[in-house]
Amino acid sequence: MPTPSNQAYTFDHKVVGDGSVAFLCSTDTDAWPWLKLPPQHPIPLQTQNYWTSVGASAALGTLEEGKWSALTWTDWELGDRAAGVAARGTFARTLVDERLAFETCLFDADGQLIVTMRGRGVVFRNRNFEAWRAEAKGEVSHHEPASLAYAPRELLGLSKRELPLVSPLIGHCATALVTKANGLMPGHPYFSGSGDHVNAPHLAEIARQVVSLLCDGAPFLVTGGEMDMRRYIELDCAFDIAITEHDATSATMQVSQMERPCAQLTLRWEPLSA
Repeated sequence: MPTPSNQAYTFDHKVVGDGSVAFLCSTDTDAWPWLKLPPQHPIPLQTQNYWTSVGASAALGTLEEGKWSALTWTDWELGDRAAGVAARGTFARTLVDERLAFETCLFDADGQLIVTMRGRGVVFRNRNFEAWRAEAKGEVSHHEPASLAYAPRELLGLSKRELPLVSPLIGHCATALVTKANGLMPGHPYFSGSGDHVNAPHLAEIARQVVSLLCDGAPFLVTGGEMDMRRYIELDCAFDIAITEHDATSATMQVSQMERPCAQLTLRWEPLSA
């Protein structure tokens, strides 16, 4: 997606001697409505994953005009389950499986660790990106109508304002549909993004909703996960979720759209008392 230059979720960046970046985080829920969700929720975590990397990369001077970026892999693990909203964080380059990646840690005002997130992506020049994406979106427009019978809200663990994104499970399979109406503001109270494609917060929330179906709507806390994203998933076109592995506290899902493999999602969770 294009790298915005007029947003400031993170500020007061300081590059320290080891090349990492320390920063402060906005707590303004009017500017960043997804902060109204619990700080351990996958939507704010994946949204913060994007904005913190943008802010830190700008501070390091590694953002280049005319280049876009795409997240291709990320994982995360919760820290203190009682931690509050993020007040500060750190960003550092690291290696994962001998490949360059980044690691972000977020802390609340009392210094409690909320989460450790890692990520890897690709950076590319525009090279007529809009025309290429227009062709892909045109293929979607001829594929199928943008409608889906979503699962009951009470089975998806949704607050009053959140929207369902997945169908009921049939065996170990479900269908998801993210549209411009249910996947972006103002139609959805918490999702943001370029509006070009289904993004990482969408996928993390879809995985969470599928887990809620596996748990028959019983409350749980997502404690970590991993997302390997190999192909853009288009808005306004249904896509398939196949649960390939699961036990009482983890599940792995394969995502495909128009019969093309797109991503693998894994979530881990802890049951909560009702």
